[in-house]
Amino acid sequence: MPLPFFKERLELVKIGRIVFEAGLTDSHGGNISIRCGNYIVIKKSGKMLGYLTPEDFVVTTLEENEELDRFASIELKVHRAIYRELPEVKAILHAHSPYTVACSLLFDSIVPIDSEGKLLLGEVPVLSAQEVVSSDEVAKKIPELLKTSPAAIIKSHGPFTIGRTPEEALKYLSALENSCKILSIFRALNKRS
Repeated sequence: MPLPFFKERLELVKIGRIVFEAGLTDSHGGNISIRCGNYIVIKKSGKMLGYLTPEDFVVTTLEENEELDRFASIELKVHRAIYRELPEVKAILHAHSPYTVACSLLFDSIVPIDSEGKLLLGEVPVLSAQEVVSSDEVAKKIPELLKTSPAAIIKSHGPFTIGRTPEEALKYLSALENSCKILSIFRALNKRS
């Protein structure tokens, strides 16, 4: 019997590989999901984002489901909260992007200085939270931030990006990391002059 949402799983596998190979997260960091009607297809906990197979996903519901949820990424509650509050969102990507995480430690929001980042992202909010991993606080606060930006960063933890497709969420994740890299290089060069 074929896996449900097989085509969507293949797309998530592809995007996960790109995220890892582009250096946008560490070997076991990050998670990815897609909304399919009233269902969420999300990476299983502990699976490496860059080496996923179609079997490495859990299909669960928009409502909590103890039986289906138990093997899902620990960030499921955040993904679920975003999908509930923003029904137009069809894909979510979370990574531990190094330049983005570093910038989140310095700034309350990221304002890109590069033209591409300005065009795609505008000002990206940084959320400070007591607990940052699998946090009820993050799940409660991040959907509101994503109403005004396609990306939001959890301070010291990393960005969540959204899109109508996984590829669109990747576009924002990649643009954000690039903008943070440019900002970091610019600040370093500016200190030398």
